Amino acid sequence: MPIQQLAPEIAAKIAAGEVVERPASVVKELVENALDAGATSVRVELEGGGLDLIRVVDDGRGIAADELELAFVRHATSKIATLDDLERIRTLGFRGEALASVSAVARVTLISRARGAAAGAQLTADEGRVGSVVAAGAREGTVVSVRGLFSSLPARLKFLKTRATETGHSLRLLEQYAMAYPGVRFTAVSEGREVFHTSGDGKLLNVLVAVYGLSVAEQMTPIGETALPADEREVARDDGSETTPDPDRPRVGGYVSKPTCYKATRQYLSFFVNGRWVQSRTLSYAVEEAYHSLLLAGRHPVAVVNLTLDPWLLDVNVHPAKTEIKFLRERQVYAAVQRATRAAILDSASAPEVSTRVFSIPAWEAVGAPPVAPAPEESGAALPADAAEASAASPDAASLWTGQGRIAAGERVSGFAAPGAPAEDAPIGGARMPALRVLGQVSQAYIIAEGPDGVYMVDQHAAHERIVLEKMIAEWRAQAVAAQLLLEPTALELAPAEREQVEEHLDALRRIGFELEPFGDEAMLARAVPATLAGKLRGQSLRELIVALAGADADAASHGETWEEHALANVACKAAIKAGQSLTPDEQRELIRQLEGASAYQSCCHGRPTLVKLSLSALEREFDRR
Repeated sequence: MPIQQLAPEIAAKIAAGEVVERPASVVKELVENALDAGATSVRVELEGGGLDLIRVVDDGRGIAADELELAFVRHATSKIATLDDLERIRTLGFRGEALASVSAVARVTLISRARGAAAGAQLTADEGRVGSVVAAGAREGTVVSVRGLFSSLPARLKFLKTRATETGHSLRLLEQYAMAYPGVRFTAVSEGREVFHTSGDGKLLNVLVAVYGLSVAEQMTPIGETALPADEREVARDDGSETTPDPDRPRVGGYVSKPTCYKATRQYLSFFVNGRWVQSRTLSYAVEEAYHSLLLAGRHPVAVVNLTLDPWLLDVNVHPAKTEIKFLRERQVYAAVQRATRAAILDSASAPEVSTRVFSIPAWEAVGAPPVAPAPEESGAALPADAAEASAASPDAASLWTGQGRIAAGERVSGFAAPGAPAEDAPIGGARMPALRVLGQVSQAYIIAEGPDGVYMVDQHAAHERIVLEKMIAEWRAQAVAAQLLLEPTALELAPAEREQVEEHLDALRRIGFELEPFGDEAMLARAVPATLAGKLRGQSLRELIVALAGADADAASHGETWEEHALANVACKAAIKAGQSLTPDEQRELIRQLEGASAYQSCCHGRPTLVKLSLSALEREFDRR
């Protein structure tokens, strides 16, 4: 076939395919036009999943009658005029392709009345053929009706999903823009029934209720500027003039879920940059990294993050659907979002509540059965010999073990100086955690405490793991991780591949407290270990830990951690007290006191909760008091 120029109608349909993928693509283009026109109310009507009818009604500025025909011409737009405008795009649309693309694959009727105009006008375009402008009665704003989408393109129709699925895609898109523009009233109608509505009162939290429901919205916490009082978001100069925000500083706002609220997929992460709904690996990774060690693997937060920055620092012209963007200063954006999210969730985190469904009558039938101590943690090591002997001789006299070994009752965990032992019934905490009065230990694994609003159960291993981890991270950042020389250096027999990995990580291992040196052809000699591990690991257990740390690069990367962070988490897990270890009342209180001092006290380094709450109201329901 010789080279020839495509017919205009074929070229138009090919170009339309880049912009209009499914009915939701049409909804996106039309809603963005409405928002660019300053609409305060947007109504979307769907029939047949959008294939039979899509109608978008807005109360924006409208289009003048003499510009209606031009609005259907490809690359005709009111949003940019020069090449320089592409560097500072402040609108959602700018290419002038929406109406031309949609009218190439459907029948489009546009009725609009510009603000201040005496009457409206109407224009119809059918499969690329544009009609004449006629007068029409209309309110100020614009109504665009799209019928028979893809009716002349059966190849495209066969790739679409069911009509219910296509309706769902359109509704999800509308929900996203409702969260991006809480000051706009959005309404969605499907098959004549209203299925979504927001009030347009400007409060994002109310939109979250409409999108995710009250139970999720109550678990959301504001981040960045949204968390500040209105009078602190813009600080005035001393002379009373208005402050000009630093254009290079990313401004972050929105809401993120508390660690107790999570989903099984990432589809509940929503990002808006200068009001544009975008997909961004950078922003997604920044939010998920903020939950590091606060959520278990496979769990993902709910987030609505609004990012505002100078348009010059963005490139939004990298994808036909305008859903992907590039940041000029990606590291700065990542840091701003990650820090704002982390600060918000640490300030708002609380103990997850226990469902009363676990307290059923059959669970209490074996009243006379002796308690069974749980098996030691899979990742933990056996108790030091002298600690085990102390527990066997007198369980109540067993001591809390730290990096410095055994401590006496009343002293602080991990070697912190401690004031005199408090009274046994004195509440602990009250600053970050609720004030708790320790009641005792259950199954040598959980500390039971009374709080102002219920009963709290503390996992002693998870709690001590968090305490040890934060202490070691602080020492590592200060380049002062305490090491403990072994009385007798330990020879570690290694396979050739294992020894090679260990040798590659000798400097990194030294920075976290391990002193190793070659010993013969197939072994390494351990002369020192992190002080927090002193007396905890010997022989085979120490060898397994060293090998695991040296080969942890892939595991660290998969969890979004540095090698050092991953290694310190493993060391903290080994060093923490284990389930099955008795603690004296003073040691139980000291553990809770130090847990309150941890910045992420609500979870261990693997994301498991350190404490859970059974509320008073739940107890009352179980005993039929309410």
